[in-house]
Amino acid sequence: MPIQNRITTTDTTVVVDSDFGPFTLDLAEVERAKKMVARGKKEPDERDPFSIIVEEFLGGDHLHCSRYWNQNLGQLMKMFSEVHLADKGWSVIEEFKLQKKRKVSPIYNVIKIPDEDDQQFLHTGIRLMVRPDGRKMVLTYSTDDDGDERISVFYRRAEGEQSSLFKQDKSMFGFRLLEELEDDFFECGPLKGRFFDLDYRFIKKDPRVGELIAWDEDVKLELKRNVLDFHKAIPKLEALGMNSSRGIILAGPPGTGKTMIGKWLASSTGMTSILVSAEMIRSRGCIKSVYERARKLSPTLIVVEDIDTTGGMDRRVADHPLLGEFLQCMDGMVKNSGVITVATTNHSGSIDPAIADRPGRFDRIIEVGLPGIDQRLRILKRKIKPIDTHDSITTSVLKSIANRSKGLSGAWVIEVIQFAQVLALSRKDELMTADDLETSLDDVLARRGLAYRIDSMPFFEQEKENDFGALFG
Repeated sequence: MPIQNRITTTDTTVVVDSDFGPFTLDLAEVERAKKMVARGKKEPDERDPFSIIVEEFLGGDHLHCSRYWNQNLGQLMKMFSEVHLADKGWSVIEEFKLQKKRKVSPIYNVIKIPDEDDQQFLHTGIRLMVRPDGRKMVLTYSTDDDGDERISVFYRRAEGEQSSLFKQDKSMFGFRLLEELEDDFFECGPLKGRFFDLDYRFIKKDPRVGELIAWDEDVKLELKRNVLDFHKAIPKLEALGMNSSRGIILAGPPGTGKTMIGKWLASSTGMTSILVSAEMIRSRGCIKSVYERARKLSPTLIVVEDIDTTGGMDRRVADHPLLGEFLQCMDGMVKNSGVITVATTNHSGSIDPAIADRPGRFDRIIEVGLPGIDQRLRILKRKIKPIDTHDSITTSVLKSIANRSKGLSGAWVIEVIQFAQVLALSRKDELMTADDLETSLDDVLARRGLAYRIDSMPFFEQEKENDFGALFG
């Protein structure tokens, strides 16, 4: 049957008698659909103002690439991009921020970098840029909803360049530009040679921190050989094809200055140094990221605080996904050339042998013990020097305090001075006396002893018994 004979029309509908049954089209619905499509179409002057600016500046069809970094790293990357692009010959023609289709002033932020003037950088805005050869691009600096910092580059499509939602061709201009920016950032950017933590917060290097450590000369010699001298030997080792990575564990009771030693090492060399503490390891990939950054910034010192609690590194207590990641990073397929890891622990026996008992991961365990009488006396003299004291505090009194404080860590010895000052101030006396020191030492010895005696107290034994009873019925 001819198609014309299958169509029936009325003022409001069109009915088609198809092989699958009648099909009815409501003409009123068709008109409504046409109006909706018409409303959705924008006239040229109603287009997105940013797209208009990009097309007019670039003069044709364009592509774009973006790269993201976490907040602090991203801000450093934005700051560095200004120097990097200027070195590559790029000039800023105009910069602004769009607000309700109007150009307004962009937003600048300031970064504080140790031993340098505050650095101002473009945080949120648009830059129109040109190179001496006539090449143009548009850069946008923005922050995503999750706090990540983003740099996007818009550029005119070259012959053969294709955009893709899922893959960026490494030959594309935008991809290469952002890749070179990141490579140069780690090669010679603001992180190089500095001390910072996993959140890219700077820590001031201060070589004088070594003066605050009550050194055991044997420990100092071991550190010199295995860290300071090893750092100097890295270029020669690499030239000889030998392993240029090193791992050291500083083991000892709490309060013996292990973390301070790590900071002293970071301050005593020109190495880039990264501080890693337990609370910073939030998920899988954190440790891998540390070593990836360390390799790019090498020579690098990684200081890991309390490795026995970082991610639960004791496999014998509980399996933990971060243990395998740590092992892989320290002794995996990728060499950590020029990377020295110094980890601290209060309990060397709790570290899995897979980490501690294998050269290439940790090559040396250095015991940092409690201070001897001479070290305790040095701590007392150093801490009491800036304090106004009574004539009753003599060298013999300090020697007596040092002798009685046997078994105290450096942190507890400092607490003796601290609490003695509190006692002096509590009676509105500006001068600390020998009695203040003696009373403070008695208090510290009692408080410290409480921590070690608590498991022998009757109420604690009763509580433990009740807990086990609940567990085993």
